[in-house]
Amino acid sequence: MTAAKPLYLPDFMTGILAALAIKKIPALSLRGNRLDQAFARLHKDIIQIAKETNLEVKFRIRLHPIHQDSTQLQQALYEAAQRDLVSLDNPEFQKIRLKITASEAPAYLKGLPGSQEMYEQLANRLIDYYQENVEGTE
Repeated sequence: MTAAKPLYLPDFMTGILAALAIKKIPALSLRGNRLDQAFARLHKDIIQIAKETNLEVKFRIRLHPIHQDSTQLQQALYEAAQRDLVSLDNPEFQKIRLKITASEAPAYLKGLPGSQEMYEQLANRLIDYYQENVEGTE
C-alpha cells in the first residue's frame, strides 16, 4: 500500500471553496459561529473519508468551548483571502464572498489531495450543516 497523501488545511479550504464555486454558492455569512460549527462538523467527516481514500489529515478544526468559534478556521479563511480565493466583505468582515468561478474551480481541484467528487460531497455536507445552523439560530 502506498503512503497516505497529506492533506493540509490550505488545500482542504481550497478544495471546499472550489467545490462551493461549482455549486454556484456565491457567499457565506460569518455572523455568529454558524460557519465555524459547520466546518467543525465537516472536519469529522473528512477524518472518516480520509481513512477510506488514503489521505492523512494534517489539521484540526476545534471550537472554543465557550464562544464556539474556531481560530483555525478564521486563519484559513484569512489565508484564502490572501490567495485571492475569497474576499472578506467590509466593514466588519461578516461575509466571505467566493472569487473562484465555477469554470475556474476544476483547475483549483486538479492538484489537490483527494478527488473533485470528494470535495463536492464535502461541500454538500458543509451547506447542509451550515443551513441547519442558520435554521437553528434565526
